[in-house]
Amino acid sequence: MKSQVLLYSRDPKFDDLLSEALSGTGAIVLIARTVADVLQIVCQRGCSLEFALMDFDGGCRGMTLLSAVHACYERLPILVTTSEDAEHVTAVAYANGARGCLPKPRHAALLTAAIADLSETHHQLAAA
Repeated sequence: MKSQVLLYSRDPKFDDLLSEALSGTGAIVLIARTVADVLQIVCQRGCSLEFALMDFDGGCRGMTLLSAVHACYERLPILVTTSEDAEHVTAVAYANGARGCLPKPRHAALLTAAIADLSETHHQLAAA
């Protein structure tokens, strides 16, 4: 079975960046544009998701959604991308369930590396 990845983003250019970062993996990207879509996907497919990538600013809405996703399926590795000037968001993102947080990358290679780190950490935690 192909791995499934949840992407929450309102930026179609970021969709393309993720597709490029995952090229060759065969992963199926489930794109959610609304909070309701994210929660529905996590509730229905949480066990079959490889990871989630949430692209948002550090506002209350994004952190609340992150916290809700983590509460629904806490084993789901979540990678958060933020605007470049949102460095203060990292600690709050980790406190709300993120396993990785980085400024929104502009190149697929940076996103590929972050996904690899997230996957490696997830597999190490699962084996422990």
